Amino acid sequence: MKSFKLLLVVLFITVSAGVFAKDPGDTVSDFTVKNFDGKEYTLSKELENGYVVIMFWSAECPYVQPFNDRINDYVNAYKGKGITFWAMNSNVTESKERVKEHSKEHNYVFPVLKDENSAVADLFEATRTPEVFVLNKDRMIVYHGRIDDNSYSEKVTTHDLKNALDEILAGKEITNKSTKSFGCTIKRN
Repeated sequence: MKSFKLLLVVLFITVSAGVFAKDPGDTVSDFTVKNFDGKEYTLSKELENGYVVIMFWSAECPYVQPFNDRINDYVNAYKGKGITFWAMNSNVTESKERVKEHSKEHNYVFPVLKDENSAVADLFEATRTPEVFVLNKDRMIVYHGRIDDNSYSEKVTTHDLKNALDEILAGKEITNKSTKSFGCTIKRN
């Protein structure tokens, strides 16, 4: 019984210390996604152009759907400024065909990548949709969390991702590098 209690204490301390989460300051391994559009997307290659925003996305999650009508405006605001956006669908419950259809339905101006077997989600230790990571040229996470503090535009009080990107472009330190994401869990194997 003593060893079980000790194990629980060690596990609690480990979880509390954030050992299982990729956070600002952590780096991620390079990866390549061979996507349903026939293209290959390699993180290190894209980072040569500046920063990359990885948005863990879903065609079905009710927390992602309110962003469908406004995410293109969000992405377009940073076009040509050295910031690339990729949506990453890691849900094993959503087929390539459904992801492709969802992307076309909403005329996304950014690639939506199908993360087979949740391999990229595992690299980031991502758990939710939507959940966002911003990476610099060294593959270091400089922002992790949510897009806004509410999925519904009329209820948003802080634009967390926008604030972080604006500070990056202004050459400033990001004020709030980590925010609590909310949404649906990523459906893994």
